[in-house]
Amino acid sequence: MQKLIRNKVMWFMLTFAFSLLLGSSSYAQDRIVSGTIIDENEQTLPGVSVTVKGTTLGTVTDFEGKFKLSLPENATSLIFSFVGYKSQEVSIDNKTTFDISLEVNEKQLDEIVVVGYGVEKKAVVTGAISSVKTDDILQTPVLNAAQSLQGRTAGVQVTNVSGQPGAGIDIRIRGTGSNGNNSPLYVVDGVQMDNINYLNPNDIATFQVLKDAASSAIYGSRGANGVVLITTKEGKSGKMTVSYDGYYGVQQAANRADLMNAQQYMEFHNEGSVNAGNGEKWDLSNPPAANTDWQDEVFQNAPIQNHSLSLSGGSEKSTFMASIGYFAQDGIIGGDKSTYDRLSLRLNSNHKISNSFTFGQNLNFSRENRNGLLEQTEHEGAVTSMLLHDPVTPVYAPESDYAKYDAIVPAPVKSDDGRYYGMSDLNLQGITNPLGIIDNTNQENTYNNIVGNVYLNFQPKMIKGLNFKTDFGFQLGTSKSREYTPVSSLDQFTKKNSLSSVRQGQSQSTTWQWENTLSYTHDFGDHKITALIGNTAREHSNEWINGSGTELQFSGYQNAYLDNKVNNESQTNDGNRYLHRLVSYFGKANYNYKDKYLFTAILRYDGSVNFGPENRFALFPSLQAGWVMSEDLFKSSDIVNFMRLRASYGEVGNENIQPFAYLSTIGKTEEYMFNGQRYTGFAAQKMPNPAIKWETATEMNVGFDVGLWQNKFFLNVDLYDRRRKDLLSDNPIPLIYGIGAPTANIGTVQNKGFELTLNYKNSEGDFRYDISAIASYNDNKVLSIDGQDHILGYKPDFYDGQLAMKEGHSLPYFWGYKTDGILQNDAEAKAYNEALGKSAVAGDIRFVDTNGDGELNAADRTDIGDPFHDWTLGLNARFEYKNFDLSIFFQGQTGAKLFNVAALRLDAIGAGAHNYNTRFLDRWTGEGSTNSFPRWSHTAGDNFTLINDMVHLEDASYVRLKTLQFGYSLPQSVLSKAKIQNVRFYFSGNNLLTFTNYSGLDPEVGHGGTMGMGMDRGSYPQARSFIFGTNLTF
Repeated sequence: MQKLIRNKVMWFMLTFAFSLLLGSSSYAQDRIVSGTIIDENEQTLPGVSVTVKGTTLGTVTDFEGKFKLSLPENATSLIFSFVGYKSQEVSIDNKTTFDISLEVNEKQLDEIVVVGYGVEKKAVVTGAISSVKTDDILQTPVLNAAQSLQGRTAGVQVTNVSGQPGAGIDIRIRGTGSNGNNSPLYVVDGVQMDNINYLNPNDIATFQVLKDAASSAIYGSRGANGVVLITTKEGKSGKMTVSYDGYYGVQQAANRADLMNAQQYMEFHNEGSVNAGNGEKWDLSNPPAANTDWQDEVFQNAPIQNHSLSLSGGSEKSTFMASIGYFAQDGIIGGDKSTYDRLSLRLNSNHKISNSFTFGQNLNFSRENRNGLLEQTEHEGAVTSMLLHDPVTPVYAPESDYAKYDAIVPAPVKSDDGRYYGMSDLNLQGITNPLGIIDNTNQENTYNNIVGNVYLNFQPKMIKGLNFKTDFGFQLGTSKSREYTPVSSLDQFTKKNSLSSVRQGQSQSTTWQWENTLSYTHDFGDHKITALIGNTAREHSNEWINGSGTELQFSGYQNAYLDNKVNNESQTNDGNRYLHRLVSYFGKANYNYKDKYLFTAILRYDGSVNFGPENRFALFPSLQAGWVMSEDLFKSSDIVNFMRLRASYGEVGNENIQPFAYLSTIGKTEEYMFNGQRYTGFAAQKMPNPAIKWETATEMNVGFDVGLWQNKFFLNVDLYDRRRKDLLSDNPIPLIYGIGAPTANIGTVQNKGFELTLNYKNSEGDFRYDISAIASYNDNKVLSIDGQDHILGYKPDFYDGQLAMKEGHSLPYFWGYKTDGILQNDAEAKAYNEALGKSAVAGDIRFVDTNGDGELNAADRTDIGDPFHDWTLGLNARFEYKNFDLSIFFQGQTGAKLFNVAALRLDAIGAGAHNYNTRFLDRWTGEGSTNSFPRWSHTAGDNFTLINDMVHLEDASYVRLKTLQFGYSLPQSVLSKAKIQNVRFYFSGNNLLTFTNYSGLDPEVGHGGTMGMGMDRGSYPQARSFIFGTNLTF
C-alpha cells in the first residue's frame, strides 16, 4: 500500500513539474545584454547571480557561465555575485557584452544577513547573530531544518525529542530560562510560528539565529527564547532553472544497550534471591531453552527517502519559484506501525506593478501522515519492554503450549502468520512481548497545513529611500487522529484488553497576522541612517474535539470508528476552544559612520490578552553598539584584516501562559459526589491572580570578531549574562483548597556563558578546504523563588527523590541523596548503622548525612547533578579536490546527568523477573570487589529506592560522528554536451559513531518539559543511516 502511495506521489511530482514548464511565460524586452563569467583560473562559473542595481531584476549564468538579461530603461549598473567570490558592480553605459572575472572572496564580510525586519551586511552587524549555510542544512537527512543547528551554531542546544519518525526537536538558545516553554520563535518569510516541521529544507534560502535579547527585542514577547529567521527561495528573471535534489537510504540501530543474556540473567537473579533471604530462583543445571535477544528481534532496517523538485525563473516584471517535495521515513522499531511522510508544495512569486509598487506572495501547503508507537513510559511500550523483558521467554510460543494459550481469555495476540507471541511465566508487572505490543498498536495522525503571506511594497519616487510595506500572513492547520485497541491479552497476568476500544480526535487552528512597516534609509557623505517603525496585530485560535468508546461491534482497525461501538454508555466526548490575541508597536534606528562606528536602538510595545487591564502592555527596549577596530588600528596590516568589538543590552518578554489567568475560570469536572456516586458538573478550575504580569528577560552581550591572513581565519567570541525575572509558573497551594494553583510571577533565573566560533578556509591549486568549529559554555542558576523554598518537578514511581527548582541551583536539578562509596565489611556496616540508625549490611551504599543530624531521611536530599549539558561542541570540515568533495561533521555535548528510569523498575525487584544492563554485573560481590556499585538483592532497600548519584544518575556526555559524506560532480566538459548546469552524486553515512559512557540506547533524550528533563523512560533511539543522493540543475 505504501509503495502504491509513493508511486502516485512521484507521478504527481512529474505532472506538477510538466504543467509548470508548459505554463511558464516569456516577455518581450527593450534592451538585452549578455556575457560570460569566469574565475581567476579562467574556468566558467555557472549559477552566478546577475542583478540590475536598485531592482529585483536579475538572472543566473548557465552551465557555460553565460547569461542574457533584459534591462529597463533606467538601468545604470549590474551586480555580479556568487557565494565564495567577491561581488562586482559594473557600469552599463552603452555596453551590451560583459566578460567578467570574479575573485575568490576570503573575506565574506559583504555577505547579507537577515535581521529582524530587514537585512544588513555581516560586517556591520552588532548583535549576536549566527548563520547556517544551506549546504549544511541539506548535508544530513533531517525532517526539520532546525536540526541542522545542532553542533553548527554556538550557544544553541538541539535535542531530538525522539528517534521515532516524525518526532519533534527541542531547541534551547543560551540555556533554559523558564520552567515553562523555552522554544524559540520561528519567522518564515515574515510569518511567525512555533515550529517548522511542515517546511521542506530544500526550499530554504537563508537561515539565521538571533541569540541575544538586543537582536530579538524587535519581536518583543515573541522573542524571549531567541528567534530563528528563515527566508525561502525566490525566482530570478531569465531562463527557467529546474533543480532536483533527492536521496534514498537505509537506516539501522545506531546503538544497542548491553543487556544480560539468559545465563547471566539467571545467575544474577539467583544471587538477588539469596541475598533477600530466599533460595535460588533458577536451576542452572536445567535452564530454559530460550535465550532471546529482544533487541535483535525488535530492531530492523528501515528505508528513508527524500525528493525535491523546483522550478524558478521569470521576466523583468514577474519572477516565480515553485517546488514540490516528498519525505518518507520508516522506523527502526515497529515497521509500518512507526512511519512518517510529508508532501509539500510551494509557490513564491514577486511582481513589479510599476517603478514604485511591487507585490508578492509565498504559499506553502503540506500534508503529514504519522503512525507512532508509545514511548517514554516507565511501565509499558515496545521500547521499555524490549529493554526489560526476560531473555528466557521465546519470541513465539512453542506449539506444545498452544493448548494453554487457547485457554487464556481474552485470546492472546498472534502474529500475521498465526503464531502466538511468547508470554513470560513470570509476572513482569506490565512488561510484555514487545513484538506483541507492536502488533497490537494501531495509531495514525494526519496534519494539513497551509502557510503563506501576501505583501505589497511602495517606494515613492519623490522620497528616495522611503519604503512602506504591508504584509498579511496566515497559517491554517487541521489534524485528525485515530487509535484502536483490539480485544487481546498481552500477558498471563494483568495486561488484558477485555473490550475493544477506539479513540478519535480532530482539531483546527487558525492564525493570522497583519504587519505594516515604514522604513527610511539615507546616506549623507560617510554617514548612513536607517529608521523603521511598524505595528503587528496577531490572532491565534484552536478548536478541538475528542471522543472515545469501547466494545466495537465489528473488529479490525478498518472498522475503528465511534459509530461502531455497541456500549453507548462507554462513550466519552470533550472539546474546547482556545483564543489568543497580541498587538505590538515597534521602532528601530541604525546609525553607521564609515562602516566603522555602529549604533542600533530598538523599542517594542506589546499588549496581550493573557494579562489583566493594569498589566496588559509592556515596553521592551534594546541598544547595540559596534566599533570596527581594524579601520582605526590595523588599516594597513597584512595580518589583521578585520577586527570588531560589539556590545548590546536588551529586554524581551514572555506571556506564554494559559489565557485569562487573572480571572477565575470554570470547567467541567467529575468530582461531584452524591450518594456515593460521581457526577459531572462545572466548577472553578484555577485560583485567579489579578496581579499577574509579564515575565521579562534582560541580557548583556559583549562580542569580539577578528579576521586574519586575508580573512582566511575568522574568530567570533560572545560573552553574555541573561536574567529572566518574574517567571510565570503555577504557584503550588495545598490540595485542601480544592482548586487549581494560580499562575504567578515566582522568581528569577540566570544563564551566563560564552560562545566561540572558529573558521579557516584556504585553497592551494585544485585543493580547497573549509574547517569550522564551535564551542559554547552555559551556566544556569535560579537566583530567587518568591515565597517558597522549592518547586517540585517530575518524580518517578516508587522512588524517593525527584527533579526540583530551588534558589542557588540549576533549573531543574536532581534532588536526591549523595553517596560515599560502598560498605565493604560488617565492621563498616555496624559503624554506619550506629551513626545513622540504619540496618545496612556489607555491600550496601554508604549514604551521606548532608545536614549532620545523625539520621538519614528526606531532609538529607540535596543537589546530586542536573540534566544540563554545560558544553556544546561541533567540528565541521569540507575538502574539495577538482570535482571530488569530502565532508565530515562531529557534534557533542558534555556535563549533563541522565536517569535511566527504564533500566530499573522497582515494582518488580521482588519478583526477580526483569532483565538488566550488564553494568549491574560490576556490582559488589565481596570486600574489595568494587566501591562504585552496591550488592544485588530482591529486596530493593535504600540502595535503589533512594535516588542517588551512584546507581541512578549516569554521565550523558557524548561525541557523535554525525555525518561523513563523499561526493563527485561531473565536469563541465561532460555537462555542456547535455545542456546541464550541474550534476553531483554523493554517498553519506549519518550517526555513524557515538562515544559515550551512558548505558542506555541513546544519550540524547528528549527533554519532556523543563521540570521533566533528564529522564530516559524508554525513549525511541536515533537511527544510523546510509544514503545515496544526487543534485541536478538544468
